[in-house]
Order: sequence, then structure tokens, then C-alpha cells
Amino acid sequence: MKIGWEGNETINSEETFNLGEDLSHYLEQGDVLALVGELASGKTTFIQGMLRGLQYKKPVTSPTFTLINEYDAMYPVIHIDCYREEDLNRWIQVGFHDYINAKNIVIIEWADKISSLLPDDHIQIKFTHQGQDKRGITL
Repeated sequence: MKIGWEGNETINSEETFNLGEDLSHYLEQGDVLALVGELASGKTTFIQGMLRGLQYKKPVTSPTFTLINEYDAMYPVIHIDCYREEDLNRWIQVGFHDYINAKNIVIIEWADKISSLLPDDHIQIKFTHQGQDKRGITL
């Protein structure tokens, strides 16, 4: 992925969505995005924007309970949520390495919970609350 920004501030969910959509234009097959940030910091909204930018037209929800969602977008997109499952062996058993070693775009929420499994060349995106509806988003 080639992108020219390091940090952004959004003032509402629409801007967060749009920023995700903008970022999607720089994504390439094989990219692994590691999203970190507290609850309700905009991660899922950002992912919804990325998938819209990748021409995915159906609803996008966080796979908090299913752990993994697969989307047939412009490129295959794998959406992983580590919030409820921190056991590294469990992630290995469900095929985590297969997902990141294929030509998928892999987006991982709560990636800090499985940081030792992430490839060295992953892209970290950090989300922070900055008061009211403001979000800081740093690549």
C-alpha cells in the first residue's frame, strides 16, 4: 500500500466512513491492516468505508461473535475481530496464517491482542477518541 498521510481527525461517523473509503483506493492484494483502538473509536465504520471503496455493496458488520467475515469485493477481503478471542493457538487453528498468506486484503480489529501473529509488513491504524464525535486516525 502506498499512501501519503500519517494522521487524520474526523468529526463524525460520515467523515470516518469517507476516510476509510479514501484509503481503500491505495489497498493492494496481500495487504494486512491491523486496527487498534478502544471500543466505539470508529474501527468498524472505517472498515465499512473501505469495503464501499472496494465495491462491496452489502451490509458490513464486525465479526465479534463469528470471528471472521469474508467479503467478495473488488479483491477478496477477510475481516477478523479479535475482541472476544485472544488465544493465539485458536487463531492458528482457524487458519489465520492461511488468510494472511493468500492474496486477500486482511483487516483485523483489536489486532494488538494477537500482535505476535502479525506479519512484519502489516499496516497499523490507530483509532482514538478525541472528544464528542471526534476521532483521531493514525496510520
